[in-house]
Amino acid sequence: MDDELLAEWLDFCAGRSEQEDWYFSGLLQGVTDADTLATVFAAFPHADELRSRALDVLAAGHWGDHLYLQPAIAGDAQVRAAAARAWLEELARVAGAAGEPGLQAMLREVPVVAAPAERLEAALRGSGPADYLHDVICDAVHEARTLDSPQMAALDEALYHIASDLYLGWYITQPLAPQAIDFAPYLAFWRLGGRGALVEGAFLVEANDLES
Repeated sequence: MDDELLAEWLDFCAGRSEQEDWYFSGLLQGVTDADTLATVFAAFPHADELRSRALDVLAAGHWGDHLYLQPAIAGDAQVRAAAARAWLEELARVAGAAGEPGLQAMLREVPVVAAPAERLEAALRGSGPADYLHDVICDAVHEARTLDSPQMAALDEALYHIASDLYLGWYITQPLAPQAIDFAPYLAFWRLGGRGALVEGAFLVEANDLES
């Protein structure tokens, strides 16, 4: 970690300085030390649990020579599909709580289908079910958040850039939105190399590098 950036983070959290959210995007890239994590989270409610959850994410992946944390990629296609189904069940619960019965039914009924990365990327870039589901997830988290501050926004930015993954960041900050979504099934899916997208009639899971 950049010691100067950490010092600036502490000043920012103490209200002694102002910065744009993006300024701290690299704060946690490459960090694995529990004491450093404790320092980063010290100004936030549930700091010990935030640190514990950050360690959960780090244990589910590896840095290697990559800028972003990479999933462990353990298990075969069947294991990954089962993890995807568990994540879909949690999303169905969230959709029901959000007053989205049609989306809830879709999430419970769609098969998990292996697909090439190109099809998955197209689904994630489009304005179809994957995009709508993402909006529902975002709304659920933001409506349940117990903290809304420039420091919280900057922390979200830093956590996103651990693995370039919004939902892993929200797994870490779940104690700050306790009534929203349980992101533990997503972490279990991600650590297996899981990437998914909801489309009409299926939940696509990236097939690249899946064992047969």
